[in-house]
Amino acid sequence: MLSWNRVPNVLLGRSWWWRTLIVLCTMGVMGRLGVWQLERHFQRRARNEFATSQLSHESVSVDALYLQGNIDNIDMRSVTVMGEFDYENEFILKEQLLRGKSGVHLITPLILYNSDRAVLVNRGWIPYEILESGDISIFQKTGPVNVSGRIRKSQDNPAGPLVLDGSSREIYHLDIDDLQRYVGYTLMPVYLQEELGNKSFDALPQSVPLEFEMTDGPHLGYAVQWWLFVPLLGWVYLQVLRTSEGRKIVEIIEGQN
Repeated sequence: MLSWNRVPNVLLGRSWWWRTLIVLCTMGVMGRLGVWQLERHFQRRARNEFATSQLSHESVSVDALYLQGNIDNIDMRSVTVMGEFDYENEFILKEQLLRGKSGVHLITPLILYNSDRAVLVNRGWIPYEILESGDISIFQKTGPVNVSGRIRKSQDNPAGPLVLDGSSREIYHLDIDDLQRYVGYTLMPVYLQEELGNKSFDALPQSVPLEFEMTDGPHLGYAVQWWLFVPLLGWVYLQVLRTSEGRKIVEIIEGQN
């Protein structure tokens, strides 16, 4: 095996300089991936702290919140609102899972009391077979109602502008800007995820969970792994270099003998 004092000269020699460059670049990429994972770790921790703060606030009237500008600050806040549901303009949010079962969410505009505005309310999840039966009116509440839930942000539609065909009200993303074109009143820039307080899994509609995992996730562990790969790769490369060059020297000596 090649001695260590000769390694620096071989690293930059004609046969090895390009290999050394590739290894150094790879080590740099690994180090940067570790930094990226560390950044994700801190981002997730900040998100968890924000969510914990939002979930700890007491419920307030939706009119008490500022709904203009940056609405990130009010996401997941608990609110109450009074109004009347407009079932004629209800939307069906398809391809929604709950405890592994396929279904839909009922998205209904709630026209606010003494106002010309409305807020979309996710009234909960029902299974596909109920929707296919054609009678979802059993889930409708007539007259003025008080609704409690949590504010959620609009979902961007990656497929582009929504186009509803005839009387179909089926959607795949809750994009409020898209849905605004299909109602005759102003929609709030956020929607309300109703908290129904179901005491049984058989009660319908079922409340839609926030689906928010309050953990730091695996990112810190991934960062440490990437950083450990950096010296490991360097050590392996040097060992390969020493073994290969040492074998050449032995072959030369044996050839001379």
